[in-house]
Amino acid sequence: MRNHLLIFLIPLFLFSARPEFKEGVSLYNQGSYWEALRIFAELADEDATLSSKQSASSYMRIRCYNKLGFSQRALMLAGEFPVTFPTSDYLDDIQFLRGEIYLDLGDPREAAWYFAKTAVSSNNKKIRKAAAEYAASIVGTVCDTDDLQTLAGRSIDRTGQLLALLVAERFFKDGEQGESLNVLFNLRPYIKEDVLRKRAMKLYAQFTDSRPDTLHIAVVLPLSGALTAIGTPILDGIRYAAMTYMDSSGQAVNLHIYDNGGGLTESIKIARIIRDDPRIIAQIGPLTNENIKGTAAVLDDHRIPIIAPTATENQLTDLSTAIFQFRATRERKATAMAEYAVKTLGLKTFAIIAPSTEYGQQFADNFATRIDELGGLIQYQGWYVGDPTDLSKVHFRRIREQGLEELYLKMQQDSLRLDSLLTGLITEGDSINIYEKQLQPILKKSRPTRGDSLKVELSHIDAIFFPIHSGSITYIAAQIAHNNLITHVLGDENWLDRETLKKNASYLPKLTLVAGDRLGFQEISNSFTEEFIRIFKHRPEQYDLTGFDAMGMVLDASQYAGNSGNELWKALINSPTYEGLVHQVQWGGNTRRENDLVFLMDYVDKAFELAGYYDNLGFFSMDSLAPELPSEIE
Repeated sequence: MRNHLLIFLIPLFLFSARPEFKEGVSLYNQGSYWEALRIFAELADEDATLSSKQSASSYMRIRCYNKLGFSQRALMLAGEFPVTFPTSDYLDDIQFLRGEIYLDLGDPREAAWYFAKTAVSSNNKKIRKAAAEYAASIVGTVCDTDDLQTLAGRSIDRTGQLLALLVAERFFKDGEQGESLNVLFNLRPYIKEDVLRKRAMKLYAQFTDSRPDTLHIAVVLPLSGALTAIGTPILDGIRYAAMTYMDSSGQAVNLHIYDNGGGLTESIKIARIIRDDPRIIAQIGPLTNENIKGTAAVLDDHRIPIIAPTATENQLTDLSTAIFQFRATRERKATAMAEYAVKTLGLKTFAIIAPSTEYGQQFADNFATRIDELGGLIQYQGWYVGDPTDLSKVHFRRIREQGLEELYLKMQQDSLRLDSLLTGLITEGDSINIYEKQLQPILKKSRPTRGDSLKVELSHIDAIFFPIHSGSITYIAAQIAHNNLITHVLGDENWLDRETLKKNASYLPKLTLVAGDRLGFQEISNSFTEEFIRIFKHRPEQYDLTGFDAMGMVLDASQYAGNSGNELWKALINSPTYEGLVHQVQWGGNTRRENDLVFLMDYVDKAFELAGYYDNLGFFSMDSLAPELPSEIE
């Protein structure tokens, strides 16, 4: 094949070529590479104004070096060629040549890369066809397992997509269907071109005969007891996702539904039943952190993926390789909020008021730690038990005392400065400074006191972070206003109560939330809502959507797992992202099984607006998508 390629490559240069160039080509075809090199080197070094074939001569010089055994010199010059001759007609040829050189050097990995790159970029049909054949041959016969794994994940551009498909085909041919499916699964979100998509679908179609008739998935939820109001809608969402999948795929889904009543003992008992059922390939639930831990202790060695749909405890996935944390951890959300507050909003001073539960303590501690690292100042941190019915007795009183003391000291310092600088130059009335004006409502006494301090508006705290439990918004919003604190309220996703926020919007002029889903700003289609209501007799809310998206993720991955929980585990962990109706999953953390994606939202005009999100690469601001305003026409 290589000799055949040379026949159609070299004659391209002969048309309208100088006699010296034709002589060099003739010598090259005769195998007289040193003589040919002398001619091409002279032509390549000529001034571009004298040589219309400079880039062709440079290309042939590189070929001569390669034939003479100077492979590294040839590679160096080939790498420089696109920079030196960016508009050359021989860019495809030089790229193909790099593949040839690497193949001669015994490096099939790099050779396959450059042949594939030529195959997807060249406009010359002959070169494109030959390059594709070379790439397929190398990946299909020469590359070892390490080469294949590297090529499959090297890039997500068109070159990388072609190579990944070739690798998947090689794995399938070698009988490694699990590896082939993993490559296809990872590639799935990126293929846009019809030719590559059809090739992927053709390969995937070969797996359909081995798909199980029925997928067996366990669902463990509190369908009785204190957590029924959460467990039941999650189950509705799971059922709806299963119905939707069966309608579109034609594959049956058997849900093995268990009610753990919210108890640890029952969760462990159910886990043993699931462990002994070889049909089950995954489990969704239970809900609480303790129940997830107990379940994982039973199922850990069996590699059955356990999807934790609501548990957010830090380091939960460290306890078992089976656990996949569907929602971002408290640490991830608190850290994202701290970084957004300092780096994007420019806030410097903070207070933290949180419930004295494990949830509140982890959220508050993670937030405080990151604020300290970023150079912010935590001026107050306090805890409460139960509902925050009256934070004024302790927390807001202390925050105000700090602010008043700070304001009073500033007034004293400013007054001394004014007296020393302006004595005799201004009237007594003019000497009242800005801090005196702020404190005027309580300056009847020598120092401000708590008894009448609420008359003074205080803004010494840039933001107060409130990680709360559901139902606490009404208490907190009114108390912030009552204590005359001008501050930016930062909250977790338990603030996502639109109706309550609308009633208290006047108390919260600045509110920013961090959440693990897009529920605050994502619109749900009418068709989805109407069909859901028709079946389940209620509108889909937060937990219905959690169940729908968690189940959707499992079913999406199951297409690449055959009938194996172990293969499903691999498909899940190797999936780059999953995008559900309102949830998006991007695995990260130390275990690669924690959802790293969190969203920042501002509450503006009684509605939430997406400000940005944090993923594995850091923060992305929605401001960067704002269109540039056209410049004024002079």
